[in-house]
Amino acid sequence: MNGELDDIRKLAQKLRENLAKCASDPEADAVHDTRTGTRRLQATLENVVRETPAGAGGEAVREAAQGLLRQLKRIRRAAGAVRDLDVHRKLVEKLAERALKQTGSGEKPEKGAEATQGKAPVEPNLLEMPEVQLRTGGIAQQADDLDGWLKHQRAAQADRLRTLAAELLAKFDKRRADLEEAMAQHRQRRRTKPPAAQALDSFARLATEMQLLDATNLHDFRKGAKKARYVAELAAQTDAEAGAVGKTLKKLQDEIGDWHDWLVLADEAHAALDAAEAAELIGKVEAEREQHFVAAMKTVSKLRGRLMGEWLAAGRGRRRIPQARAATKPRARSSST
Repeated sequence: MNGELDDIRKLAQKLRENLAKCASDPEADAVHDTRTGTRRLQATLENVVRETPAGAGGEAVREAAQGLLRQLKRIRRAAGAVRDLDVHRKLVEKLAERALKQTGSGEKPEKGAEATQGKAPVEPNLLEMPEVQLRTGGIAQQADDLDGWLKHQRAAQADRLRTLAAELLAKFDKRRADLEEAMAQHRQRRRTKPPAAQALDSFARLATEMQLLDATNLHDFRKGAKKARYVAELAAQTDAEAGAVGKTLKKLQDEIGDWHDWLVLADEAHAALDAAEAAELIGKVEAEREQHFVAAMKTVSKLRGRLMGEWLAAGRGRRRIPQARAATKPRARSSST
């Protein structure tokens, strides 16, 4: 258990540093690293809950781990609300840039254009230069309006995170100390599996529990795959098999994540903009949402088969699909990432 406790301490310390940064300035990188840090630590803690043997000592460790897991969920929700808005603003920016390039307005000015500097501006002929109208109206204006709404929402969520950070830190420190004490006092021999086996077992549980996927549960499937990925990535530097499993899982969850970002952005566009006045932008966002859904489903079908094949080939399929321990409380379905 010493090695596992060391991993928990390292992950917890890194998460704490990033959460402390959010307390002073919830800038994009700190927020992203905070949310990612909660997922990495969660993956390790859930393995502790699952693999710790029964008995008074085991129960104390599991209860302490679950207490820290609950705190991680609060931190992730606070940081996730900010991070999602950062991602969605970038998507809007890409849409606007793509629209400008399609009109040719993204080209650099011709040589000699600097000679006009200092002279009175000439009103453009919008019939001959429609790209100018695009920059002052149409989809570009719609994108600006949506970005302004997202920016306002981001500022409000960042203020909330900054306000909550000190309280979240204090409770996180307490829960972490409780777990470290429980693990130190109740040192028990546990069955240990190679990281690749742990990740594949985790994915096998997920794939068995969620055999039929559609738009209503695909995001939850992604969150489950992310946990398995982090288990593999923790050992990627020293375990080639774990590294390969982690890369496959990352590709799977990234494809689903792209779809989910466009899904939420479409909802935000409807909330922020007039459907009639912003029909062009909303239509493009919804088209991206549908395209990414098709791509995500294809990727999931392909990579799920590959990962389950690896699980079966390693002999794990001859055993029963590993189930979560009864001591682990079922989590309510959430749209947070």
